[in-house]
Amino acid sequence: MSATGVFAEAQAALAARLDALSIVNTADPRNARPMSVLIEPPSFTAFTYNVLKMTFTLRVLAAPPGNQDAIDYLYTTIDTIINTTTIDVLEGRPSMTTIGGQDIPSYDLTVAVATQRA
Repeated sequence: MSATGVFAEAQAALAARLDALSIVNTADPRNARPMSVLIEPPSFTAFTYNVLKMTFTLRVLAAPPGNQDAIDYLYTTIDTIINTTTIDVLEGRPSMTTIGGQDIPSYDLTVAVATQRA
């Protein structure tokens, strides 16, 4: 059974925007892997007049061990995301993500999404 409602719709719209940029992405942590973007569950700050303001963390995952090749991938991918007019990036910060017991160099982008309940 797949999720429905404004949260699932906003997540699906964000995934479609990443797809349009040819960026491999997933919202399922079990499928997170280097050279992709993990869409984490959103936070939300307001629900007024049927409009929901939420933020998602996009975790851009590079290949270990965190050398210059990994940094180049991170920079190129986040620049591609920031350069589009379809994704509203609020902030970004370097990070490390543990997947299967291995530390993965990553970059976390906070993006804003607004959606309206019909």
